[in-house]
Amino acid sequence: MRQYLRNPGWIWPGGWFALWALLLHGSFSGAVQAANELTVGWVDLGNKPAESRQRGASRNVWDLQAFEGRVYLGMGDTTRDTGPIPVWAWDHHAQAWIDEPETIVEQEAIELFRVFDGVLYIPSSDPTSGTTDASKFYRRRADGGWVHVKSSRQFMTAHIRDLAVFDDVLVGVGNSRRPHDLLRARTGAVAMPASALAALDTVDSDEIELPLFRSPISLLPPGEGGSVVDPDTSQRNRIANWFFAVFELHDGWYASTRWLGWAADMPEPVGAHAPWAGRPPQVPPFPAVVRWDATSGEWRAPPPEDIHRLVPHDPDRDPNLTLRPFKPVLFGELWFAPMRRYSLFRPHYITEYNQSGDFVVKPADGPGRRVVLPAAGAQGEAVLVHEGRLYVLANEKTGDGDYRVRVYSLAEDQARASGLDERHGLEPERWQLEFSFRHPNLARSFARIERSWYFGLGFGHGEPVGEAGSLLRLDR
Repeated sequence: MRQYLRNPGWIWPGGWFALWALLLHGSFSGAVQAANELTVGWVDLGNKPAESRQRGASRNVWDLQAFEGRVYLGMGDTTRDTGPIPVWAWDHHAQAWIDEPETIVEQEAIELFRVFDGVLYIPSSDPTSGTTDASKFYRRRADGGWVHVKSSRQFMTAHIRDLAVFDDVLVGVGNSRRPHDLLRARTGAVAMPASALAALDTVDSDEIELPLFRSPISLLPPGEGGSVVDPDTSQRNRIANWFFAVFELHDGWYASTRWLGWAADMPEPVGAHAPWAGRPPQVPPFPAVVRWDATSGEWRAPPPEDIHRLVPHDPDRDPNLTLRPFKPVLFGELWFAPMRRYSLFRPHYITEYNQSGDFVVKPADGPGRRVVLPAAGAQGEAVLVHEGRLYVLANEKTGDGDYRVRVYSLAEDQARASGLDERHGLEPERWQLEFSFRHPNLARSFARIERSWYFGLGFGHGEPVGEAGSLLRLDR
C-alpha cells in the first residue's frame, strides 16, 4: 500500500502574515481551502480493475458502495463490452481485500449499486454473451452469496440501468432492443412485487427465472378493450420508453429518459431529435422524465407543462447528449443530482460514456438550477448522506494538469429553498469545505465507513489512464 506525502504549499516563513493579509482583503475562503488541503495520510489500497484486466474507460470506479463493513467497486464499460465483471470488495474492519470476488456478474459493467431494506443489488446494465436480455439484476443473499434474477423472454431488456423499491414494487428501468418501434415496441422498464424478494434468500441456485415481472408502462393506444392511458399519453410514453435513472422527487417517483439533457424544450429536428420512420411521430417537448402513477402501477409521460425542467437549458452544450442523474438524493427541502453524460450515437457513444456532466439542485416548486460550488471550477461528481449531512465529491482540473479533489458538506438546515441563488444554484456560503487533496487522476466515486473515507479513481476522456481504478483511503 502506498502512502501519499505532499509538502504543504501555503505555510512558509511569514505565512501567518500572509494569512492576516488574506483575511484583511476578503480572501479568507482561499485560506480555508489551503488549510483543509491534505498532504499526508492517503493510502493507496490497490487497483482491482487493473488486476481484473479492465482497460481504458472500464478502469473508472464508477461507484463505491459501503455495505456491511465492506466497500464494493463498480467498473466496466457497456460501450466496449468489457465483461464479465468481478464483484470486488474491501473489508474495512480487516483492512484488506477479500480473498476472491464475491461473484462474477455476466454483464459488461457494474455502473452502480443499490441498497434496499438492508440488501445489496446490482442492476443488469448489459448482458455478456454468457447470458441473455432476460437478465434483470443480481441480489446479495444474507449468507453472502449472490443470486442472478432473470425474467421470462417476454420481458427482454438490453439494459437495466437503475433499480428502485417503493409502494411494494421493485422497478427496473433501462431499454429494450426495440424501445420506440411503432408496431412492436418492447418495454424499457420492468416491475415485480417487492414482497417476493425476501424469498430469494432461500434459493439454492445462484440463478433463477421469476414469472413475476410485468411491464409498468402502456405503449399502445387504447383499442376496443380500452386502455389505462389515452392516445396522447400513449404517444408520449412510446417516445419516453428509453430510461437511465429512477429517483424520488418531492412529489413522487420519476424515471429519466434519453431526452433529459441541455436541449431546449422545443428542439430543432436535428441529430437525436430528427424524425425517423421507425419511431412514433414526435410530439415536442420530448419527455425528459416519466412519473409513477400509483393508481395504475405504471410510468406515465406527463404533459410537458406539468413538469419543471430538471436541468437548465444550455445552448453552449451539445443538445444531443443524454444526462443521467447519478444516485441523486432528497436532502432537506432540495433535490441534489450529479449528472453523467451519455450518447446514443457514434463517435460520442464511446467518448461520452459516463463522463461528468453537471450538478443541479431543485426545489419542490421550480426548475433545477446548476450548482456552482465555492471553488467555481469544481464539478460535482457524486453525493452521499452520512450522519445527517450531505457530502459532495467534486473535481477541479488544475493548471498543471492534476486534479484538486474536494469534499464539501451541507447541514440539513442549510438545504432550504430560501438559500437558492440564481448565480450559484445554492448560496456558496452554505457549503463547508471538509478537505481537499491533489492527484493526477480525478475521483469518480466515494464512500464512508465510520471515520474512513474511500475514493475510487477514474479519468476523463482524452486524459491518461494513470492510476484510474485505484481505491484510496483516508482516516479522519
